[in-house]
Amino acid sequence: MAMTEPKATTVDDITHYAHSLRAAIAGGEAAKLIVSSRVLFEGGGKLVLSEGAKLAVREVAERGASRAIAMSTSPILASAGALAAKPVIALTGKAGAALGLKSSVGGSAARAVAKGVGKQAMRVAGKQVLKGAGKAAGIGFVLDGAVAGVEAIVAVRNGSADRRTAAIHVAKEATTGAIATGVGVLLGASIVALTGGLATPVVFAVGALGSIGTKRLLCHLTDRSAFLTPKRAVVA
Repeated sequence: MAMTEPKATTVDDITHYAHSLRAAIAGGEAAKLIVSSRVLFEGGGKLVLSEGAKLAVREVAERGASRAIAMSTSPILASAGALAAKPVIALTGKAGAALGLKSSVGGSAARAVAKGVGKQAMRVAGKQVLKGAGKAAGIGFVLDGAVAGVEAIVAVRNGSADRRTAAIHVAKEATTGAIATGVGVLLGASIVALTGGLATPVVFAVGALGSIGTKRLLCHLTDRSAFLTPKRAVVA
């Protein structure tokens, strides 16, 4: 019986997995920031929207999240989505400790937050959100920079770009990757800070889809024609 050769990995495949991984990073980090985002809600975010607007935002987010998770085809994003489905309490312990909150015997850090929020807790929560977004942005920078490096090598080899253009492409992709990942985290955290709370998978999906949407928008604003590699281009 003849053995079939494994399918070659194209640059497009690598780019696809990178998009999924970036989305998973943004969604996962947003989910970890639920407690910090809840602190911001209690400290003033709850006054921004009316109750009707909060309900509408929650419903839209929940419908979009269920569709997004159901339609996720990438193994990376799907597995990350499964991790995000863990109960909120599994993700809040570390964040609650960072905020100086102690969980009661019968409750979680999220319940402790709801009892009262001081200015110090608000400041710490804001720093936690920015720190999380910054950390995710750094990972996005490295991830997209690495993928762009592969695209640049292929483009230089096939003559569609010179080295200077390739270097600029790597810098642009790394920067947009960082922006997209950070924005995804901030979107996920913001929706909790404005509405008061959503299920962890919903927050994950908002962060992930926010990252994907931002990256697509930024790609439309930059010229990538020299780096749209043909399917025959493979990674050895």
